[in-house]
Amino acid sequence: MKELVLALTVVALCSISFAGSPGPKKVNLPQKADAAAAQETVTRAAPNSPFATTTCSYTFTSGVNNSYLKYCVTANGNILQIETPSGHPQSGTTGEGYGICNESPAQNYTDYATSDTGNWNAATVLSSSSSSVKIARTTSDGNWTLTQTITKVPATSSIKIVMALRNNQAVAKVVYLVRYVSVFADSLVNNFHGATLNSAFVSSYYPQGTPPPYYGLQMQIVGTPPFGYWQAFAVAASLGGPNACDFAQYSDGAENPIGQGGLEIAYVGLVPAGGTKTVTLTYRGL
Repeated sequence: MKELVLALTVVALCSISFAGSPGPKKVNLPQKADAAAAQETVTRAAPNSPFATTTCSYTFTSGVNNSYLKYCVTANGNILQIETPSGHPQSGTTGEGYGICNESPAQNYTDYATSDTGNWNAATVLSSSSSSVKIARTTSDGNWTLTQTITKVPATSSIKIVMALRNNQAVAKVVYLVRYVSVFADSLVNNFHGATLNSAFVSSYYPQGTPPPYYGLQMQIVGTPPFGYWQAFAVAASLGGPNACDFAQYSDGAENPIGQGGLEIAYVGLVPAGGTKTVTLTYRGL
């Protein structure tokens, strides 16, 4: 895994290239898409638009004891206060959400609940029920629409997130799509994390003495994404979440003891003019 992280670093400043059959492949990663023009730093200390919020609008629960799951969703589609199993919070209101990077011209759009980039229109709730909520949101320039369907899955004590990204522009565009969550596994400051191609986790295990039992949170890709590149990351404390145009900026290696940690999945690929690409991922307890 260390070799993978090294490879990601080496190619970080190269331009993207897609060729051959679909599926994960080694590509020249677009981790800095004209970063100066891409709003290199997301505001960390406070929301920079009237829309960013950590207020819960929808709360979902299922199961009991070891199969218990509770979380809430904001009006913008951020998933906060994840607790699983019962009595073991995995995330609070320190950041969860989504990011889009339009590669050329470079433009970063993010909303991680605690802060956003200020270039989103207000979200629209398309439907809601006792088990799911569907929320659509368009960037303020009209270029992209992200539609999220967030569903509780009691059978696996998990949260399923379907993200459908539509390119509203008149030409095909390379886009980076990011999902991120800040984690304090079992409410502890010191955690341990790791990542593979398709998943990343943070657990309450800490090699300097946290006693068992251990709990944690996993982010997992479901199915085969319709993008030329995808990767899960375990990230160090990011103080508000990554710039979508520099999505690997906080990657902290395959396995590391850390303080505050986070989980991230990034997808990169071409979306046709007027086209939509859809990905599915889950959160579940460890």
